[in-house]
Order: sequence, then structure tokens, then C-alpha cells
Amino acid sequence: MAAWMQLAATALGGILANKQAKKAQGAANEAATFAYEQSRPQNYQGMFGGYDTGTGEYLNEDMQAMMQQFMDRRGQTAAQIQDLNPLELQQSLYNQQLGLLQPEQERQALAQESRLLQQGRLGSTGGAGQMQALQEAQGQQRLGLLSNSYQQAQQTQDAMRQREMQDLAAIMQLGSIPGQYAGQSLSFANQRAGAAFNAAQMRSGAALGRAGATAGMIGSALQGFNSQEGMKFTNPFARGGMMTGFSSAQDNARRPTYPK
Repeated sequence: MAAWMQLAATALGGILANKQAKKAQGAANEAATFAYEQSRPQNYQGMFGGYDTGTGEYLNEDMQAMMQQFMDRRGQTAAQIQDLNPLELQQSLYNQQLGLLQPEQERQALAQESRLLQQGRLGSTGGAGQMQALQEAQGQQRLGLLSNSYQQAQQTQDAMRQREMQDLAAIMQLGSIPGQYAGQSLSFANQRAGAAFNAAQMRSGAALGRAGATAGMIGSALQGFNSQEGMKFTNPFARGGMMTGFSSAQDNARRPTYPK
């Protein structure tokens, strides 16, 4: 192949390769955009709520109402604990229990006096000792009530705190549901992203392959055409040069002769 044909083939191949490369770049950009869109989380809805790309995760109306109930009750319990005075609660419980015990203690004291009176020992030393023993026993009962009321006051506080924490745990559990939906949406996006990325690579690779193949095919075609038997291309722009489809012998035979 003549040098100018080689240059022409190279130039033409470069032009075509450049055009194909631009197309390949456009295809790669479209593929990349496709892969990016597929990698983004999309709307997802479940039984208790879902995930919205515009507003974020959410609970449905029923679950949101339930969560609000837990929040309201926890707030009420927290306020009760804040306002609760353990000593006052202890005294209140003691008074209630003592109110139930006093009638029985009074009945015991009257019964004891009646027995001592019947025995003629009411004013005696022995009778006084028995009355004192009864009063001490009843005092121990009342002391037991006071201690028991303190324990009940502490248990009441602990139960209220436990209830508050249980409501708080329920709130946190309900609040975590939408985040799980968001995570599920992201998991699906990751799965789509892998497949989309592979597809994008195949698309861009195929476009670049076509560009290279086209440029190579043009160069090979020009080289093969020039090498055909009896065909020779010369540079038509060179001085005295011409492009023809005849061989050198045929060309010399047709040239006119002039006398010397």
C-alpha cells in the first residue's frame, strides 16, 4: 500500500474510531446513570408501615396510634413517679392497714378486760401484766404494718418505673419497624446495583468493542483493495502523478509517441 493510502486509512480509521468512541461514551454514561438509579433505595411498603424516598420511613395509621398510646401512658406514669413522695405513700398505706386492724385490736382489748374482770384480777398486778402484754403484742403488729407499708411503697415505685420502662421499650420497638423497612429497601437496591453495574460494564464494553472493530475493518478493507492484482493507487495530488485503474505496461502502451 502506498504511503498516502496508509495515511488515509489511518486517518479515516481514526475519524470513525472517534465517532464510535463518542457513541461508546454516551452509551457508557447512559449505563452509568441506569446503574446509579438502580442503586438508590425505592419505595417499600410492609404490613405495619414502609419507606418513602421523599419522606423517609413511616408507620401506618393504626401502628402510629398505638405508639402514641404508649407514649401518652409513659408520660403519665413518669409524672406520677415524679410527684410521688415515698414517705407520704408509706403513711397512707399504713393508715389504710391500721384502719383494718384497729377494730380487731380493740375487740381483743375489751375481751381481755372482761376476762380479768370476771376473774377479779382487773386491778391486780397479774391482770395489769396481762393487759400490758396484749398492748405490746398489738404494738408489734402496728410496727409490722409500718414496715410492711414502707416495703409496699418501694414496690409501688419500682412497679411504676418498670411499667414506664416497658412502655418505653414498646415505643422503641415500634419505632424500629420503619427503619427495618428502610433497610430492606436498601438491601434490594444493593442487589439491583450489582446486576445493573454488570449490565453497564457489558454495554460500555460492547460499544467500545464496536468502535475498535469498525476502525480496524476500514483499514483492512483499504489495504485489501489496494493489493488486488493489476490495481495500484498513487497519490493523485503529487506533481505529475495520476490515479488510474491500469497497470504500468498498459499505461505505457497507450501513451502517444513523438518523433525525436
